[in-house]
Amino acid sequence: MEVYVLRLGHRVSRDKRISTHVALTARAFGAKGIYFSVYDENVFSSVRGVVDRWGGDFLIESVEWRKFLREFDGLKVHLTMYGIPLTEKLDVIRKSERVLVVVGSEKVPPEVYEMCDMNISIGNQPHSEVAALAVFLDRLLDKTFRMKFDDAKIEVIPCEKGKKVVEKP
Repeated sequence: MEVYVLRLGHRVSRDKRISTHVALTARAFGAKGIYFSVYDENVFSSVRGVVDRWGGDFLIESVEWRKFLREFDGLKVHLTMYGIPLTEKLDVIRKSERVLVVVGSEKVPPEVYEMCDMNISIGNQPHSEVAALAVFLDRLLDKTFRMKFDDAKIEVIPCEKGKKVVEKP
């Protein structure tokens, strides 16, 4: 299964850190890439730097979101606290070959709720889009601890106490 993320509504002056975390969470939890509705060089270069050091093939680009959402060839899932609980639709989502996960920032335009195939909630209380994306990808893909990148320059070696990091030449 290929999973991509569409980040809507990035505000350059305010959302740099949280949008970077959305992208890094997408990568760390197994998504193939992320599309932004707004281009922000700081966010893009930061994420590309992580991919360069930590490895993998992770796409990051900006798109005109309405056109992209209309033309995406796969299941379109909007994460919103107003949606159907993930547990009720997880088996249906898992049957898809390609999934686009839509996460917002500021108020999501009402048309997104109609353009997506599913509106899915992780919980019905206010929470972070980073948390929602992490839970969604972990439950859907369940591969966070099995991912290895041959081209990684840095690798964490799990240990019970302390930190062990290997830097490869």
